[in-house]
Amino acid sequence: METTHDTEAGFHGFEFGPWWNGQGRLAPLYWGWGVAASLVLSLVIAVPPLMGWVGAGWVLFGIVVLMVYTGWICICVWRSADNIDNPTPLGIDRAFWSALARVLTVGWALNAAGLSLLLLQMVMLPPIQG
Repeated sequence: METTHDTEAGFHGFEFGPWWNGQGRLAPLYWGWGVAASLVLSLVIAVPPLMGWVGAGWVLFGIVVLMVYTGWICICVWRSADNIDNPTPLGIDRAFWSALARVLTVGWALNAAGLSLLLLQMVMLPPIQG
């Protein structure tokens, strides 16, 4: 299995092409770019408006970034979900882990949509006085 592509754009020498093409390993994609990066991205997008530090422009830009990222990670995880090195991680068949990665990534997409709606409501609706 080939895991690098000279024509694909990278980030500091890191190649994204193999995952986009379904040829990269699932573990670093899922845990690094799926879990860790999404947590950082969500915090960067959500905390400033929730603290009242920024306004609607930040929220709209953040939602666009979040949608692009979410589309990318969902496609890459879906395509690379079968690329697990160990045939039975933790004694469980890798087909289960592949399916779980896909399901959880779709769950992340739904979560990102919910965060986007929350932030949009926050900047578009007046605060409730009580």
